[in-house]
Formats: sequence, structure tokens, C-alpha cells
Amino acid sequence: MRPGDPSLSAEALAAEEHARVSERVQGIVDERRARDRVDTGRIHPYFGQLRAQLEKQMDAPPLFDMPSFPKQLLYSYAEKARQFGASGSPGAMPGPRKPPKPGELLAKRARDEPGYNRLRGLSQAGEELQDFAHGVSTLKLTVTLELLQGPDGLLREVKLISRSGNRAYDDYVLQAVPPALGKSAPPPPDAMGVHTDGIRSVWAVEGRVVYVRKVSEMKKGSDNIYLAALTAAGLLAGNFDETTGEVYIIDVRNPHFECRSRLLRVY
Repeated sequence: MRPGDPSLSAEALAAEEHARVSERVQGIVDERRARDRVDTGRIHPYFGQLRAQLEKQMDAPPLFDMPSFPKQLLYSYAEKARQFGASGSPGAMPGPRKPPKPGELLAKRARDEPGYNRLRGLSQAGEELQDFAHGVSTLKLTVTLELLQGPDGLLREVKLISRSGNRAYDDYVLQAVPPALGKSAPPPPDAMGVHTDGIRSVWAVEGRVVYVRKVSEMKKGSDNIYLAALTAAGLLAGNFDETTGEVYIIDVRNPHFECRSRLLRVY
């Protein structure tokens, strides 16, 4: 730098500052638009296919040294208590209105009829057990990734935005991405989010331990004894998958890990 250097003039410094501010503002606008595309559902089905391929590639992960069943149960209880203290409700903050659960209907009716209290308690306990078994309230691992692809869908780069705190899980997810995207069909060139210079998207991959099992996988002997014990204790619960026709029941003896991917932003 020398006295009289034109780069030090007021006009040059003002132009430099204007360029920095403009770039920062444009970045904020791009981030907002990328989130809005996902939040409002204005994304091409191609990204749904990517999600399906990612989850299929991560179909049989290990347990990643996750806490034992008693510790998961304790965590679930503590999390429910924390949510209740924050919002007055043992669940998450309210989102779109959903049909009331059986326990909620019974709670409403039981306000003036104490005879319903025991039935209401059993119903709500079953609902909480279902949430726990499906990993809704258990300890989770979440890793956030940025995927950079060519306009033909070929993967160029995977960037790790945030870690889960479990290195083995992070490595597992990172290793699953290339083969998953390699199996997906190329996107239409006119799809929203597909540009001539490529595709940029951000994903969260959430992993959690679940305690459910298909009835079709259960065998005679110890499984029958287990089912009988649950029935006797009034804890036998499960659900029916209308798509596959499978019946699932809670099985705390056989925990397994489940990975679910969620699209956060499309640029």
C-alpha cells in the first residue's frame, strides 16, 4: 500500500463494503428460498426418490453403542418431563392439528366420570409405549449433510455440516451416500432445484433405536411366551401397516437401529 493508492480511496472502500453486504444479503435470501421450497412442498418428486434411496442404502445399520433399554426409557421420561415443563404438554410443540388419540378422547370424557380414569390411564400408557417403541421419544443421532450433484444427478461432493456426536454413525452415513445416489435415476432438467451448474441440497439423517418387530418374523416358543406375558400385563400393543399389510408389535428384547432422512433445503 502506498499513499495515493486508488484502492484506499473512499469510493473504492465503499464499493468493496457494498459488495460484501450484497453477497451476505444474497446468501440469506438464498437460504430462505431453499428452506421455503421444502417447507411449502414445492420440490420435484426426484428428491423423494433420493430420500428413498438413502434410506434403502441404510436399511440394516448396527446399534452404534446406543444406550441400553433402561437408559433409553429413563431418557424418554426425562424428555417428556422437559417438554411438559416447557409447553405444558408431554409431547412436542403443537403442529398441524391431528385427530385426537383414544387416550385424549377418554381424558376428555373422564373429566366428570371418575370411572373412566383407569381405562384412560391404560390407554395413555399404551400410547406412550408406542411412541417409545417407535423411537419417537428415545435418544437420537442426527447428522446434517450437504449434497452437491451434477445436473445429471451424479454425486460430486458430500459436505458434513453438523455431526451427531457418534463418529461411527457419521462415518456410516457418509459411506452410504455415494452408492445410494448412484442407484437413482437422473432428474428432469427442468425440475425445480436442478440447474445447469448442478444440484445443491441439505439433508438431515436421523438414527434411533426402535423396539418393534413384525409378527411374521416371530416364532413359536420364546416368542409365544413373550406375547403371553405382555398380554397378561396389559402391555401388548402394536400397529398395522396399511401399505404392506404387516402387523408390528413392541418387542423390547430385539432393539434395532433405524435411519430416516429428511430434506431440509433445495437451492
